[in-house]
Amino acid sequence: MKILLVLALVALAQGRPENGDKIDYRLLRAAKQAETADIFVTFQESTAKTLQAIEDTRFDTREDRLDALNSALVRLAGRVQSNVLSYLQGRFEFKSLWITNQVYVKGATLDLIMVLASFNEVKSLELEEIIELDTIVEGPILRGRQDPSGEWGVKIIQAAEARELLGSTTKASQIVVSTIDTGARHTHEALRGNWAGEYGWFDPYDANALPMDINGHGTHTTGTICGAGGIGVYPDAKWTSCRGCATSSCAQNALLACAQFITCPTRPDGSAPDCSKAPHLVSNSWGGGRGATWFDGAIAAFHTANIIPLFSIGNSGPSCNTANSPGDRNVIGVGSTTVDDELSSFSSVGPTTDGRMKPDISAPGSNVLSAYNTADDAYRALSGTSMACPHAAGLTSLLLAYNPNISFGNVTAHMRGGVDQDLVDMGKVCSGVPDNQFPNHHHGEGRINAFKSLRRLIDASK
Repeated sequence: MKILLVLALVALAQGRPENGDKIDYRLLRAAKQAETADIFVTFQESTAKTLQAIEDTRFDTREDRLDALNSALVRLAGRVQSNVLSYLQGRFEFKSLWITNQVYVKGATLDLIMVLASFNEVKSLELEEIIELDTIVEGPILRGRQDPSGEWGVKIIQAAEARELLGSTTKASQIVVSTIDTGARHTHEALRGNWAGEYGWFDPYDANALPMDINGHGTHTTGTICGAGGIGVYPDAKWTSCRGCATSSCAQNALLACAQFITCPTRPDGSAPDCSKAPHLVSNSWGGGRGATWFDGAIAAFHTANIIPLFSIGNSGPSCNTANSPGDRNVIGVGSTTVDDELSSFSSVGPTTDGRMKPDISAPGSNVLSAYNTADDAYRALSGTSMACPHAAGLTSLLLAYNPNISFGNVTAHMRGGVDQDLVDMGKVCSGVPDNQFPNHHHGEGRINAFKSLRRLIDASK
């Protein structure tokens, strides 16, 4: 190994780094400046075949499927990563991730980068991605709420009518929702009654034993999905949370650790995994860049686990070609609307880098009041597609409560089929599609309506 390192360093000095095609150009630049970097090691053997094998197998229960998926991915990572992990052990701080069969290394040096590139099983070495949250604060922190009847977003999508419809037609299944966000204040009056408990929290940053949130963003989004007192779309859902974002930034290693936790939950200390506790959906109010593929492996695992992934489409609008990742990937990408059913000025717009239409749908996202992290009775109005996504997640939980086995494709079809399309025409056009023709690159199929989508699902089930 020392000989390989010497040869690699000589090649780098000559401008010809051995195995340089495996190394992200940003890493090479950092290496030439003699800096360390937090990196991801990706292997030649991906999770694709393992996921497909699970897809091709029939399971009696959801729990059986989740257990088989976890076991297969853990075995794959153990086999493929063994040489790299043996080399790193005792030398560098690292984290093995079975969800995508990758290894995260903190503070990698030039020497280590070149050594890792020399392993035949290594496909690529890349700098860690850091995602910044960009939610817009609309007002002061309030203590208590004046109108318990429901916030405007909950009302305009007819969430109360949908809940009444659900109650009149069937005994609803217990649904567990999840967020990858800044955490959640579990003692908040709107959230304390439906936290999922021991397997409902993971903090890859500081290993806090109980849900917490030092930003407010995650408490707000969780409240919109299932908060009590009129702020949540479906308060009967249980919630879980993973702290993928420390404060206003989200590190790739934490986001993927959260994806792993969502797919097979553990106790807060990472022990005693119990895949049967996996949530039915995961709401993600974060993102950045366009056409980024680094979260695709986690999304593929969600699909195999039958966990519905939803993402905000981003706050980079209103120009065309601004839809952010991972909202532009194989997920339900959510744009934002105002109380007047106008597209929010910040809402990102399609098409995607490869020409697909995004967002898929839009939802209330401007000036949304929900729970906040500063006190157990704190509320605050925020704006962003971050606020729109949890409205769509709440709708998804209603559909799942009627049929917990509904597929991603059917959730998407009923969500899209039940939208309202009497929206404000702004006269905008992207890729030849005007914003008053549906679907379009601004609103997607339209603004969600929980009652109409649930009614559509019920009628289709008869």
